[in-house]
Parts: sequence; structure tokens; C-alpha cells
Amino acid sequence: MDHHGRSLILPETRELKAIELKDVSDGIDLVALGLIGFLPLTSSITLNIVPKFPIENLWAMLEIGGETYARILPTIRRYQVTEKSTPIHLLARSFCHYLRKALSAGFERSYYPRAVNGFYQPRVEFGQTISRYLSRGNPINTVSSVFEFGLDSPINRVVKAACLRFARIIPPTKDWDEERRLIQIALDTLRRVNEREPTGHDFSLDESVSLRLRSNYEALLRVYHLLLTGGGIAFTFEPRGKELPSFLFNLEDVFERFIRQTFVEALRPQRISVLDGNKHQGRLFEDNSTYPTKPDLIYRRGKKEVLGLGEVKYKPKIKEVDRYQIISHVTAASAQFGVLFSPANEGESQGLKRIGRMSTGAKFYHYRVDIRGDIHSARAQMVKDISALLPAGINADAISV
Repeated sequence: MDHHGRSLILPETRELKAIELKDVSDGIDLVALGLIGFLPLTSSITLNIVPKFPIENLWAMLEIGGETYARILPTIRRYQVTEKSTPIHLLARSFCHYLRKALSAGFERSYYPRAVNGFYQPRVEFGQTISRYLSRGNPINTVSSVFEFGLDSPINRVVKAACLRFARIIPPTKDWDEERRLIQIALDTLRRVNEREPTGHDFSLDESVSLRLRSNYEALLRVYHLLLTGGGIAFTFEPRGKELPSFLFNLEDVFERFIRQTFVEALRPQRISVLDGNKHQGRLFEDNSTYPTKPDLIYRRGKKEVLGLGEVKYKPKIKEVDRYQIISHVTAASAQFGVLFSPANEGESQGLKRIGRMSTGAKFYHYRVDIRGDIHSARAQMVKDISALLPAGINADAISV
């Protein structure tokens, strides 16, 4: 708050619904709603929210479930360098962020040598002229070295190669339209430039660029270097880290997509589909569609036979409302079972816990997933445990991820 009692929290941060403010007796409690990353709070305060599990497990969940995150404002932060690979879509967002600045400021133009064969131009390369023309009885044509002023400089060649590489990485979806447009504009601008993959020495070419444009080129080269080397980043601040735009990850979304995609891949050979209820909605009541059901996971065989449902909750404790939610969805779908998925808290082991059985015969469970240890072993164990709930005839031991 300022001295007039007005909030200083950035309106963009409020629109994200990323935080929750609660009045208490001696001030305000701030709760970050399942997010990690750099969150700009005010013009002078940025929250560095780190996960309670290893950063490499976050990368694994992003890659398995599909990378989903948002760039927050124009805030730039230095991230700690790690040995783990960074998701490539994050680097693509970063590259396009700096590419937008480079297009606005303009690319570096400089003098560069070019060999011209044929008619005379100063300066003549006598050795090449004699060997190529005079020695073969051609007294007219020459080989000349000329200097041209344009974009075909060594650093622009590397930048064009980077644009072509990131163009192949960017997904063909609507939310990447702006990035595709930026890269297309850059490639049109550099159409007369001959792209060249960089060597180790090329990543210091920004030192030869004019001071006005140097920061843009430096950022483009650093992000491209991270892509080529697979260098990772963590959320811990370090003065000598890498500068990237700030990103926020919603762990509720990341965890849900990770769980769903794990079962999609594992159960496909058994001809069991695992669907997203937000896209394949059901109905809570038979006689109207006023209240749709949107379970996070739908285990389905064929087009109509719903075997079970799942709800994913990224929270330390399952509440009564969560149990009522899965019960109502399972009852409406006439499914055989329902499972609540949540991360295992510190000190808890991964496993399946039976909640109870309804009069309809439907059974309900709570499954805790250990995302603090070996994420791939936890994933395989989860598939094996849940597969045992599927109808007879499904070989749980034959299912793998």
C-alpha cells in the first residue's frame, strides 16, 4: 500500500489471479495460488517462488504433460544455471522476446568483403585472376574484392540460423501466432543473409556490434547457446546466471497434465482412452445439461463405456468438497471407480488408499504421487497401481511407460 492506502500491486498480476490477499489483524496475508517462478508484485518487489521438489522433476513433468507456462510482464530476471536440460519452448519464448526488441531497434549493418568474378572492380586479386582467367587465355575477366554495406555479417548469419531453428520448434497453435509472426518478419529482413551454424567462438560476436544494439544481440546469442547446449535454468537467483523473461508455472495445471498424459501413453496399447473432461464434458443430471461435469481424467473403453474417473488436486490435503466432487462425477457417469490424485507430502510414501464404496458399487480411492524423488519410477509405479483397478483382462504387469 502507498501512504494513501491504495494498493501498489500491479494490475497485470491481479488479472492473473495468481495471488490471494487476506486481511489479518496486523496486516495482509499473501498466498501464491499453486505457482512457481518470478512473480512481479509491485514495481519494486518481485516474488521468487521456488518448488518444494527438484527442478529436474518440474522439467520432466513439463515435457511429459506438455509445456505450459506464461511470460509475466516485461520483467527480466537472472536464473541460476543448472546442468539439467531446459524445456525448449521456454527458450523459444525467450528468444522471441529479445527478437522483438532487435526488430524494433534494427539489425546491425556493416561493411563486409565479397569476391566478384567477371568485370573489373577495385581491388583486383591478381593471383586468383591469373590462375582463373589470364592463364586460360581470358584477358578480360578478373577476380575482384569489394566491400559492401549490408546485413550479411557473421553475427546476422548466426541469428538467421537461430531463427530457422526456433521456427521448427514453435508449435503450430494459435497462442504461438505472435512468435511465428516475429520470426517470419526477421527471416524476411535477413533474406539476403547466408545462415551459418555457430561455432564456440561465434557466441562472443556481440562484442563487435555497436553499443546501441549490443544488448539485443547478446541476449539472442545467449538464448540460442542455451538451446544448442541444453543448458538448464533454475529459479534460484544468482548474479552470474542467465537473463530470461520471467515465467510462471501453474503447478495445478502442470501436475494435472503430467498425470493425464502418463496414462494416455501407458493405456493406449490396452485400447483404453484417457480423456480430459474439460473437452469431453458429461452431465450431472439425466434430464438437463445445466450442470456439466468436467473430471480431470476419464478412463474410457470404446466410445461410450466409462470405466473410471480421476480428479487431480495439487494441494497438501484433500478436503471434503474434493471427495463430494469425485463422488458426484462417478455417480453421474455410472463409472466403476474414482481416484483422487495429489502429491505425497514430505514423509509420506507413494501409494493407493481406499476411501470407500458407494451403494451403487462404485469404489473410491486416494492416490499420493511422490514427485520429490525419482519421477520416472514414481510414474511407472502409479500406472501399475491404478491399472489394477481396471476391469479383468487388463494385464497391469504388461503396462509400462
